[in-house]
Amino acid sequence: MHEKIREDFFIQYKLVIKFGVMKQEEFPFDLKTVIARAESWAREAGTRALEMQGHLNGVKYKTPKDVVTAADLESEKIIVSHIKEEFPEFSIRTEEAGMVKSGSPYEWIIDPVDGTVNFSRGIPLWGVSIALVKNATPLLSAIFLPGLGNMYTAYKGGGTFCNKKPVRVSTTDSLSKAVVSNGDFNVGDWAKINAQNLYNFEKEALNCTRVKCYGSAVIEGTFTASGSLDVFVMTMSYPWDIAGIALMVTEAGGKVTKLDGRPICFVDGEQVLFSNGILHDEVVKMLAE
Repeated sequence: MHEKIREDFFIQYKLVIKFGVMKQEEFPFDLKTVIARAESWAREAGTRALEMQGHLNGVKYKTPKDVVTAADLESEKIIVSHIKEEFPEFSIRTEEAGMVKSGSPYEWIIDPVDGTVNFSRGIPLWGVSIALVKNATPLLSAIFLPGLGNMYTAYKGGGTFCNKKPVRVSTTDSLSKAVVSNGDFNVGDWAKINAQNLYNFEKEALNCTRVKCYGSAVIEGTFTASGSLDVFVMTMSYPWDIAGIALMVTEAGGKVTKLDGRPICFVDGEQVLFSNGILHDEVVKMLAE
């Protein structure tokens, strides 16, 4: 079946490159077929990482307060090898290796283990994120949360699903009733981000029911998409942190922008607001005051 997928895809892909035509509005192949492949890669990589979690042989520090494990590298290796085999023309960007391949308007963006600190401490709040974007527009994503046993998928125009069942953002319409999660500390420019997080926490605590900090964007993003959280405020991000969850939240009926309400660009250092949509403008205003 994979050979058939590749053969059909490249016929259509070459038409796009040569003539600038597409048989579908956004992608020269059936998104549901491709997302099934991404789902299988995420499950394989996440299952392997979960197997490794209980016997990690050392944790390395990338920075004084950020870690990487052998499971991050193994998960990344699994996913990249599949992409190179099945979609060799596509660009690939990952958290650990950076830009593996460039030159295509279609780019796979991978976070092999999001929430590595949680993972390294045996906390089950982590996951594997795979997203396919075209010119900074997410087309599909698959996020596997091995510790919780949940597989989230979404594709542009097709909705968001958890374990094959459709999910939607919450209907909370009062900020005073909202459950909010805020981004982690000691990331990016620590002094700046930590100060902003403390400011955000104070504003959120004054105006909302509860404020959380789960330490994993894929956890907070999928929780927002499925209605467990009403708002997720992320004060520091990279494209691999947000490419997958941005599509999940929007396809589930929510809204995603920069903290000031402008469109996101999927670049390093973006500060991003994910919400159920209903509360979005109110949260933008609250954080700006």
